Amino acid sequence: MVEVRTYEGGAEDASRFINRVWGEYYASQGPLTDFQPRMLDWVLFGNPLATPEYRLGAYVHGKLAGVFFAEPIRLRLGGQDVDGTYGSWLSVDPAFRGHRVGHKLVEELGARQRERGAAMTLACVGLGSVGERFWKRVRGTRAFGSLGLWLHVFDPAAVARWAASFPERAFFSLASRLPRRRPVDLDTHGIRPYRPEDLPACMALVEQSMEHVSLGYGYTAERLAHQLQYRDVPRTLVLERHGAVRGLINSYLFQMNARDTLTIALVDLLALDASVPREERKRFLRVAMRDMATRGAHCAAMVRSPCVPAGLMLGSGWVPWSGGMRIVCALASPEVAWPASPRVFTHLR
Repeated sequence: MVEVRTYEGGAEDASRFINRVWGEYYASQGPLTDFQPRMLDWVLFGNPLATPEYRLGAYVHGKLAGVFFAEPIRLRLGGQDVDGTYGSWLSVDPAFRGHRVGHKLVEELGARQRERGAAMTLACVGLGSVGERFWKRVRGTRAFGSLGLWLHVFDPAAVARWAASFPERAFFSLASRLPRRRPVDLDTHGIRPYRPEDLPACMALVEQSMEHVSLGYGYTAERLAHQLQYRDVPRTLVLERHGAVRGLINSYLFQMNARDTLTIALVDLLALDASVPREERKRFLRVAMRDMATRGAHCAAMVRSPCVPAGLMLGSGWVPWSGGMRIVCALASPEVAWPASPRVFTHLR
């Protein structure tokens, strides 16, 4: 008998369970994200807006058989913001395969969302993965195109040691032998770490950057404050011009395991005021990139979206890369009015 109820553990327990389960399902398919406790604490367990009602555990005779966690968010849907969730970390112990544990977790999340008026769950799944096949079987799930990435490599040799496929190992091994540019001194004038008093200006920048988004992760001021500063997990730099904050770059470090361990700086938010000149934009991004490398990142990545101009990324040495992910919308309420040709912004979790 499977009983689904509010998850009883914390970030440490969740990290161990999810990493073990994902390792058993996905280790043979490619790189695995290391869902460290500090990351889960930031996004879920230490997030004052992520209430426990959306953290679910499935138990069989008191033993944890599966988990499904979601964060309540303001969801950008067409020209308005609505209540929704961002769901991830759906994990079912292979020992309980055949008990419909995953479906029961999803059904319970759907029921709890309906009670609270949430419009749908936003999620990312790996292309061709067990997760994508599962969501295709969930009634009402709507899948969209693949999510591309922007990628910048700081240490090609480290990426080559890590890469799971031979073509990637060969490419980055060759790149590591090419002459490297000599480091140049970067002007850091006006660039500094985020402070809480910067929140109103940062909120205005994020809203401005999302002007063309019609489907995806949205922000309130309270959620943005937590995104930009929480213990030592996220790193946010701001750009000041003429005494006002005119830009922000928000990132955090996480690890992926394949043949080796790779440390990646994932940029969640990059927002710049329209008044910032092109060269100032590039200088700000390059200072942030140097900061990522100094913190130990072997490479940096960011989801391609309408929020960030391609010219800025290409001009700063970033290249388009396949993300191997797809965005899905699940558990949608019947009243949802889907935007035509959605312009998507999301995070990878």
